[in-house]
Amino acid sequence: MKTNMDYWDSVLKNLPKSYHQWFEEERKYLQRVVTTDAKVLEVGCGDGRSIFDLLPVTKHIVGIDHDDTAIADAKQAFAHEPTIQIFKADATHLPFQDSEFDFVICMTTFANFADKKFIVLDEMKRVLKPTGKIIISVFSEDAFEERMKVYKSVGVKIKEIRGTTVVFDESVGDHISEQFTQEQLENIFTQASLQILDITKVNMAYLCTLIK
Repeated sequence: MKTNMDYWDSVLKNLPKSYHQWFEEERKYLQRVVTTDAKVLEVGCGDGRSIFDLLPVTKHIVGIDHDDTAIADAKQAFAHEPTIQIFKADATHLPFQDSEFDFVICMTTFANFADKKFIVLDEMKRVLKPTGKIIISVFSEDAFEERMKVYKSVGVKIKEIRGTTVVFDESVGDHISEQFTQEQLENIFTQASLQILDITKVNMAYLCTLIK
């Protein structure tokens, strides 16, 4: 049975232009905001796409994901990088000490946290150093058409569409995908007691930098 990661692998192998542009903007944003040799945690690292983006800046990176395939792929990808660590873990219970990381990043995965998003943000805050930053990349209000094209192209089973929230069959794992307006993101971050340093819109996404 296919999981979320299996479908995502299919997307990455036939990446639409819109997603390619988004990921390129993510790469530039990360390399601009993350400081040299910083200690970085990626929540929802997948196969390590964003870790590759960070290698020119820092190699002190920890990636976590709860998908076995993602963990295996990422471990293989960075087997030659001894300072990069990959763990299987749940974003709602990060297995790290308080104030451990200079940066906590969450690229694209935030769309899938549904009603767990505030627990995840609290955990991201907890493991972040007092002077650290959180970077989040997530679908914008202009992403729906491109999202639906991708879901159709990979054949993922959709159970329900509530506005722009798409509910997949539970068998895929993370089965809810959301997009957000800037106002919605501002409300979420404020409710999570995070200060917003930046929200930048890049076509189908928002790139956000937050502090405690």
